[in-house]
Amino acid sequence: MKGIVFESDRLRVRMLNYSDIPTIIKWWNDGAVMKDMGFENGMGITESSLLSRFKKQLEADDTTILDSRMFIITDRNTGQEIGELQYGELDLQNKKCRIAVKIAEIDYQGKGLGEESLSLFIGYLAAELGLSKIEIDTIHDNLRAYNLYKKLGFLETKRVKDFWTDDQGHKHDIVFLEKVLDSE
Repeated sequence: MKGIVFESDRLRVRMLNYSDIPTIIKWWNDGAVMKDMGFENGMGITESSLLSRFKKQLEADDTTILDSRMFIITDRNTGQEIGELQYGELDLQNKKCRIAVKIAEIDYQGKGLGEESLSLFIGYLAAELGLSKIEIDTIHDNLRAYNLYKKLGFLETKRVKDFWTDDQGHKHDIVFLEKVLDSE
């Protein structure tokens, strides 16, 4: 198993493994999980497309710094995979990246685990990669995500009307937010 990145009393976050691919396929193709991201019918993702997408990461060792990485959130007590964290668009020169979080197991939603994992993830990125700015986005009507990001100190920087159209033909505005980290 690839290494643990950080943990708390309730959760553990670890590097992505090949064995996680079926779980990610299940999550990403589940409309109930993906509806808040604008995918009411899931994403229609395949194993080969995921393996291709994560190939570089799956083959790299845990210490290699990549432009993007996915991490798996697990229940610390049971070991069950419950969600994911990602960073992308890593820009070490400007000390920033874009992140994402998803508590994908419905039974684990609404328990503060998204907030806890996101807060710890931001601390990890600051400490391990020396980042000073974190960017995140959400579709405008995902108020649960938007309110969480605001609660964690993210400030809205831009809204783009009709940013993309989902497979149902619905147009979605997107909200961009950022958090400047305290330098100590």
